[in-house]
Amino acid sequence: MKKANHPVKTLDEKTDSLRLWDISGDEPTNIHVKAQQRSIRWEYFVAVIVVIIAVSVFFVGCQTKGPITSEPAMSPTVSPGSMGYELFQANCAACHGTSGRGDGIARMALDVAPRDFRNEPFRYVSTLDSIPTREDLIQTIKHGRVHGQMPAAPWLSDESTSILVDYVLELNRLGWVDKLTQEFTGDEEMTSQDIAEIAFERVTTEEPITLAMPGPQFRTNFTRGETLFMESCTSCHGPSGKGDGLDMPLDDLGRPIKVRNLTSDPIRGGSDVFELYKRIRCGVPGTPMPAQPALTNEQVWQLVFYTRSLMGQPQPGIER
Repeated sequence: MKKANHPVKTLDEKTDSLRLWDISGDEPTNIHVKAQQRSIRWEYFVAVIVVIIAVSVFFVGCQTKGPITSEPAMSPTVSPGSMGYELFQANCAACHGTSGRGDGIARMALDVAPRDFRNEPFRYVSTLDSIPTREDLIQTIKHGRVHGQMPAAPWLSDESTSILVDYVLELNRLGWVDKLTQEFTGDEEMTSQDIAEIAFERVTTEEPITLAMPGPQFRTNFTRGETLFMESCTSCHGPSGKGDGLDMPLDDLGRPIKVRNLTSDPIRGGSDVFELYKRIRCGVPGTPMPAQPALTNEQVWQLVFYTRSLMGQPQPGIER
């Protein structure tokens, strides 16, 4: 006998309510129960979707919010094939290394370690914040640091020199990105954008100092210069300028360095009066020699001429 396809109504004795039954299958099924089961399955599906979306948003948020943990993307400025890259490999990599880390093949033959542009500060600057100006780097590239075993490169055009400056500054910036990334690993408040902005600030300098010439009333005074030297310089250079003020001087990376013996050692940054003025006023970043922003212009010039007297180059008119 063919089963009925239409629902059958029955009376629920416990609740006094009608129930609807589907009797088209082998076993009668309560239609209300089937509808409730479908509703439960749909609600479960929606819940799963909501959980998946929430987890995805969480992980995307973490990736955006947290610091970068891998090597930063290669900057176009230092990418192989760029003009800066080609100039650096041709003129600088033998000493400073192909990636600018101071590990070039020629370093073994040098008494002075080549600068690691990614991890070390620049030594010869004309600013009080230890960051070189473009002019500082142009001077170093064009004229070299003879006593620092860096040769001059007079054959480079102004354009090529400027491109090399961009390249070296970008290496330095990428080095700051590496260091800041390690420093802030795990800090959920520090973003990759924050790190990039800080790194940019670390290679962006203030205005350079003003190289003010001595006034018309200035006179070199040996006694005045000696007093200033004893107050400001003997802790490192010693009372006679022979570099014996510190027992074991270290640079910022903890490596032993030699304090200059002003009576006999060549001055790597240059011994003319203007270079000496910058070394005294701005210090030598990365070494125990600090900047001296509090000294007056007259005091710096007295120290310049007193230092030259220790070098055996007294100036005309010096008062003893």
